[in-house]
Amino acid sequence: MITVHAYVYAQPEHRDAYIQGLRDLQTSTRANDAGCLRYEFWASLDDPNAFVCVEQWTDMEALNAHLDAPHHITGSAALDPYRSRPAEVEIFESTPTSR
Repeated sequence: MITVHAYVYAQPEHRDAYIQGLRDLQTSTRANDAGCLRYEFWASLDDPNAFVCVEQWTDMEALNAHLDAPHHITGSAALDPYRSRPAEVEIFESTPTSR
């Protein structure tokens, strides 16, 4: 399984539009990407304009297909005018464990 943490940042004056763009991207990803196991955005407790997308994919092929998909390219470009800085992305190979 592939896990992604994508840290993204909104311009304060465009926070609401940015959040709507994140919702649109989440909806299109869940509807169109068969290899997507999880795709959720979470807001920072310390910075109201900072968010993280926690993603889980079946494999790298599924993640790469998502990144190349028209809905992702269009959705990401729609967020560009509202970003305060570039995303910081971490990609992990992960294996679920239990306690």
